[in-house]
Amino acid sequence: MFIKPAPGIKLRDPETKQFIPESGQEVGDFDLYWVRRVNDGDAIRVSAETPEPSSAKTSKSA
Repeated sequence: MFIKPAPGIKLRDPETKQFIPESGQEVGDFDLYWVRRVNDGDAIRVSAETPEPSSAKTSKSA
């Protein structure tokens, strides 16, 4: 699952001890630590896929 810290929250990865970037990070889907963070509101589960507007415009104009 792809997560982002909730606004105003700094999350630390328990394995690497590094902060999760505000842009988000992929974490284990079945890791109970991250499931608890999402359930507690410290992290937000988001879609990792972002649309690419530049390629969409290029394909329509061609």
